[in-house]
Formats: sequence, structure tokens, C-alpha cells
Amino acid sequence: MKNVLRCGALLSLLLLVAALVFPHEAVAVAHAISPEHGPLVLASLTGIGTGSTLACVIVPIEAIVRDECPNPGGLTDLHVIRRRDILTFPDVDTDKVTISTAIVPKPGCGFVPWDFATDTGEINHKSSGEVGTQSVGHELNVYIPRGEAATDAVIQSALNGDFVVAGRDSNGNLRLCGDKFRGVKFDYDYKSGKKGTDKNGSDFKFSGEGFTHVPYYYTAALPLLVK
Repeated sequence: MKNVLRCGALLSLLLLVAALVFPHEAVAVAHAISPEHGPLVLASLTGIGTGSTLACVIVPIEAIVRDECPNPGGLTDLHVIRRRDILTFPDVDTDKVTISTAIVPKPGCGFVPWDFATDTGEINHKSSGEVGTQSVGHELNVYIPRGEAATDAVIQSALNGDFVVAGRDSNGNLRLCGDKFRGVKFDYDYKSGKKGTDKNGSDFKFSGEGFTHVPYYYTAALPLLVK
């Protein structure tokens, strides 16, 4: 009797392994043996069912290692212009989220690069307000290490400014924080740290609220300041 039980346990184990390795084949065999009861027996013995249950149990390896759709986070570059220095801010395209016509700055003006430490830049947007009065907030954050006179000079000139900021994400999308009607303000927070291993630098933030749209996708050429 013990030998019979051992053989039964061994066969059940083999069935479980075979079903997990070849789940689709196991379901097909169960259907062939008994369309009505076969899948139920298989599910009770192995936990494998059909349809969505099977998909939850076994994920094809090719789906796990799929690499044709990378989606990294972060920003690769950042450019800033004062809103007052924009001569023409184009209308948004018919999709309401893209601007494909170039921004025209005033003579002698243009977007200037704002350097920052690698892997410290991000652009965010979120809704606020009650139903019927909801709006969108724009926010772009970067970090610049060290405290230096050149950095502090930029801080001094940027305080109380009204800006339009263009940040390019790691997927190549150029997003605009701010628009023709409303810019984003500038804030910073410098900390030297207390120990030699502490972070020494400034967190910079461009933010604004009350927008009626997400940060636009800008696909035209970005007009840069020519020195």
C-alpha cells in the first residue's frame, strides 16, 4: 500500500512539473481527455487553469525580456527663458497637448541651458482643485552640486522671475513648463551638509499652478540664445 501511495505521489509531482513546464500542452491534453472535467482536475492538481488564469501563472520569457519599448526616467537637458523675452508663443496643435510651431523670442533673447547633475532632473505635473474647477500644476526639479559664486549669481538674478522652461526627458520628449499666459516661478534650497560625506549643493525647482493643460510636448526647433 505504501508503494502505491509513493508511486501516486511521484506521478503527481511529475504531472505538476510537466504542467508547469508545458502549460499550454497540459491544458490541451486535459481538454482532450474530458472537455468538461479535464481542466478542473488539472487546476485542482496543479493550480493551472485556462484563459486569464493560465496567463497569470506562466509569463512567456520573451515578454519579460522584451526591449523594443525602453522607458527610462529623468531629464537629459534643460533650457530656460524669461516669459517677457518671448515675442510669439504659438498656439497649441489640435491635439491640445503638442506645439509644433517654433517659439519666437525677442531680438537678442533665447533659451539658455541650465546645467545640472546627472540623474537629478525630473518633470512632474498633477491636477488640483474640485470637480468643475480643476487645474494642472507644472513642476521641474534639478540638483546642482557645490556652492559657488557663479551659481549664486544665477540664483540672485532668477529670484522673482517668471519663466518658461523646456526639459527634455530621457525618451527624447521636450516638455514645456509654463505658457503664453502664465510662467513658472523659481525656488532653490542650498545645503552645505554637516559632514564630509553629506550632499553639498542646491535643489532647484521651477513650478506653477493654475494651468489648463499638461506641460506641452514641443516638437519645433528650440530657439537658443546666440552669444
